[in-house]
Amino acid sequence: MTVHPRPHRGPSVLAHESSPRRVPAPRTRGMVTFELAIGILSAAIVTVILCWTVGLMTLHVRCADAAAQIARYTARGDDAGASDARARAPTGARVDVSQDAATVTVVVSASSRLGRIGPITMTGRATVPKEPS
Repeated sequence: MTVHPRPHRGPSVLAHESSPRRVPAPRTRGMVTFELAIGILSAAIVTVILCWTVGLMTLHVRCADAAAQIARYTARGDDAGASDARARAPTGARVDVSQDAATVTVVVSASSRLGRIGPITMTGRATVPKEPS
């Protein structure tokens, strides 16, 4: 078996490899920081939009619930209950009540905005048959 000696690479390679700190090439320095900042900003924007969307869905459910309660109380002829249900409607909501001979229809509308986005109006509607008196 013949052993061949390894070629000598020179002292500069060894000194460079044993250097405690490596400095990146000037073109890429700070690139990871920039990408991380853009990633964090994007994640923050997406989070805000998702939270606002959840808030819009909650607003829609509150409008539909208020419309159903107001319609039930109005169909029963309970004005005090209808007043309490109106008070529980979302802040700034518009409540429209219409009646015909057989039914009561209530529409509750409320708006929400996110900065310059909006206003987006969420509406809840309920139609209930009148109860006999």
